[in-house]
Amino acid sequence: MANDTLRLRHAFDKERCRHEINGLTAVLHCHHFASLTTQLANDCQLLDAKKLLMQCAEDTFHLVLTDYYQQNAITGIEERLHVGEQYFAEVGLGKLKVSYAGPYSGEVVLEHSHLDEGWIKKWGRTDKPINYVGCGFVCALFAAAYNRNRREYTALELQSIARGADVSVIRVMDVTDSGGK
Repeated sequence: MANDTLRLRHAFDKERCRHEINGLTAVLHCHHFASLTTQLANDCQLLDAKKLLMQCAEDTFHLVLTDYYQQNAITGIEERLHVGEQYFAEVGLGKLKVSYAGPYSGEVVLEHSHLDEGWIKKWGRTDKPINYVGCGFVCALFAAAYNRNRREYTALELQSIARGADVSVIRVMDVTDSGGK
């Protein structure tokens, strides 16, 4: 794994007040904003805002990760997954470790989650899943690592720190007809 150390080039455009990471416009994570957005998604009755939040994260991170892999000639699955773990931390989402990974399913552990911590500080414990952004990131990570398209995976939060667990766990599964065949 010689090419699996994440390298970021950060620039700030003072005229537009925009951050760029590796040439792509970026918003750095804030757990106050993320927990509020998650609460709004939970409360929304007009549309499936939880799914929308997950898909927005998937779209964004799939673009970022696939671009990074291409620009840095990262082709190995293990290298790609390791870079994704580092990226999750660098953008302020927490500490993600891939427990197992295959082209049709996998699981990740969030040993540390800024969203869970922000949620607990603002509202206390919850009995509902909240890691929609994390689920979207995991879908993007697996799709990008396995050269797949967006929406070919779905993810499910199995447990979370905000629900009282020591770690958050997200399972990812292939949703295409080829899944597991």
